[in-house]
Amino acid sequence: MYKMVMLMGLLVAIVSTSAFGVGFMGPPTAELDQGQWNVGFNYTYMSTDLDDTKIKSSEGSIDKLEINDNNVQRYYGTIGYGTSDVWEAYVQLGIADVKLEERDAEDPTDEWSGLNFDNDFAWGWGTRYTFHEQNNCRWGVSLQMNWLDTSGDDEETNEETQIDYETYDLLIAVGPTVDMGGWKLYGGPFYYMLDGDLDGKLTEYDPGADETYVSKFSGDLEEDSNIGGFVGAQFTMMENYNMTTEFSFTGAGWAAGVGVYMAF
Repeated sequence: MYKMVMLMGLLVAIVSTSAFGVGFMGPPTAELDQGQWNVGFNYTYMSTDLDDTKIKSSEGSIDKLEINDNNVQRYYGTIGYGTSDVWEAYVQLGIADVKLEERDAEDPTDEWSGLNFDNDFAWGWGTRYTFHEQNNCRWGVSLQMNWLDTSGDDEETNEETQIDYETYDLLIAVGPTVDMGGWKLYGGPFYYMLDGDLDGKLTEYDPGADETYVSKFSGDLEEDSNIGGFVGAQFTMMENYNMTTEFSFTGAGWAAGVGVYMAF
């Protein structure tokens, strides 16, 4: 009965949120003993809508850009260490792939244009702390940050656009990890912040005048909302090996991830 109440509480936390899904978080509680290490791999796919972005050009004009379906795939190798029985830290290194759809936010008739960025280096770090334990339930808080820096080109007839996309995000989550007997259930609410820059250069060639025109533009990227929720499960595959699956969804997007880890 106790486990069923916890499960219902986690589901309520998820479906009542209004932000978008974020990357792979893992349990909010420490899972390593003091002095224990783990290594692993995790994959995350997330699709989000960002807040409207003001684009300032080198000519002085200001336009508002609407960014939807900001799709990010992260492939991370991770290493973690238990600093105590209730506190652990980890580092994540890998690559990320970014695709998005954009259009003029002030012109709803404008057609969506797709941008596909290069696969580039991404990294992050995080920490988890267990602050309370009762029966088969442990409560904890986790903090995670991720950095991503990539670029892309879009070429058309007599026109080329080069764009740099750089973001970092901060995630603070709190919630329980419940031992369900052979596997663990975790989840809860989180606070999410994304900050970044979109910088670019547009090169246009006018064959009639035999002239080339270059203009630069930039804008700030921000999240659409800050509050969300997540739910996940961790399964023991064999001694010291486990697999974690996770899902988050809200009114503006969703995310799913899976991770495999070995402790030693």
